[in-house]
Amino acid sequence: MDAKLTLRLDADIIERVKIYASKHQKSISALTEELYKSLLSKTLENYDSDIRSPVAGKYKGVISSADFEADTQKAHFLWEKHLVKLP
Repeated sequence: MDAKLTLRLDADIIERVKIYASKHQKSISALTEELYKSLLSKTLENYDSDIRSPVAGKYKGVISSADFEADTQKAHFLWEKHLVKLP
């Protein structure tokens, strides 16, 4: 669903954006939406990587979700750590 947004920008910037949009055959609205999508995806990527340690980030994606059952692995780890070493 599209919604209306009003922006206030420097007149020089507006003129330069109009020229850029014209050269790339896009509307200013389309350019603005692309800019915000890009900004938000980078922000989410940074947030995602900030919550992991560098070591965990290195191995991100190595195990597919189909091959990995987190609850089972956690239980196995805790069992070995606190009770008995499993074969």
